[in-house]
Amino acid sequence: MFKGSEEPPSYSRHAPPHHSSGALRVCCITLNETDKIRLIGTPPELANPIRQAIVRAWGRIQKESDYAGAHQFKLLGNPWSARGNEGVLSRRLVVDILKTMAQHGWTLIQSADVSRKEYEKDSLFFESSALQPVDVGPIDMFAISLNRTDRIRLIDAPSEFRDIVRQAIKTQWKLGSFEFKLSGNPFCPQGEETVHSRMMLSQMLAAMAAHGYRLYASVDISNGDAEGRDLHSWFFRRVTRTWPSRAIADPGLSVI
Repeated sequence: MFKGSEEPPSYSRHAPPHHSSGALRVCCITLNETDKIRLIGTPPELANPIRQAIVRAWGRIQKESDYAGAHQFKLLGNPWSARGNEGVLSRRLVVDILKTMAQHGWTLIQSADVSRKEYEKDSLFFESSALQPVDVGPIDMFAISLNRTDRIRLIDAPSEFRDIVRQAIKTQWKLGSFEFKLSGNPFCPQGEETVHSRMMLSQMLAAMAAHGYRLYASVDISNGDAEGRDLHSWFFRRVTRTWPSRAIADPGLSVI
């Protein structure tokens, strides 16, 4: 964290601009090594809201710097190789970044693995349009992380979603105890279990949609080898009149 009168660094005057095509603008946020976040082509005015999101969700910034024109945050600790309680905090951090971008008119296009470097994580690509409403309204998000070979964690989800996940596990898998720790290994399945694990996740997605939430991002944020690495974390966003843009025209979506 910055102390006293020390000011966080501003963007380099050589920072790469966000790319645009007509009214559409695109930028990128990357999760690097075990402790870094880079804003690539994001407008300079987004640096402070992202800084606040990091402090709010993770609480600790060790250093900020210019990295080839990108604004880089080096966090204290290692959110991208975190386990236990810090693993929960790292997912909250991604939720807060996604919400902050959305509140400033930047919608996630896609998260993608675009690097062959070992332990590299996904890059988050965002778009913003001059035609997009300035007032995006309330933005509600939560996360589900699939951990080890047999655990599902709900992070800041509405309480009723515990029953949704429990029912999906009970219907499509073998019910375990609440974290949720499942019997067997649905995320390292063998034989017919490969079908049952996908059916369980499909039922969860359908039930979330029926309750007004859609999958917004599936992001790899975890370092580690094949044995110790968690799977992608899922991030859900409540459907509103401004997201997704097709929601108003689709009577099958629950809109608030």
